[in-house]
Amino acid sequence: MGDFIALIDVVPEDIDVNFEKFVDKLKNVLPDICAIETYEILPIAFGLKKARVRVRYPEEWGGTDKLEELFGQIEGIQGIDGIAFSKA
Repeated sequence: MGDFIALIDVVPEDIDVNFEKFVDKLKNVLPDICAIETYEILPIAFGLKKARVRVRYPEEWGGTDKLEELFGQIEGIQGIDGIAFSKA
């Protein structure tokens, strides 16, 4: 089996977010078999921004449900949306 790559948008509840710390929290809930490879900060509206993270994870997990469940454990998240996933 190989790895999958997913793009996931994670929206914080607050406008005033240190995204470096925010992404560190996302990294900390992932098991060692996963990794956030890159991320970018994108505007949404009215000063609110989101982190679009590119995550490498095990193929046997299938879609992004498990990643969304892990990220959902973090306080201060308004929304999580799996954008796309594919074989790495």
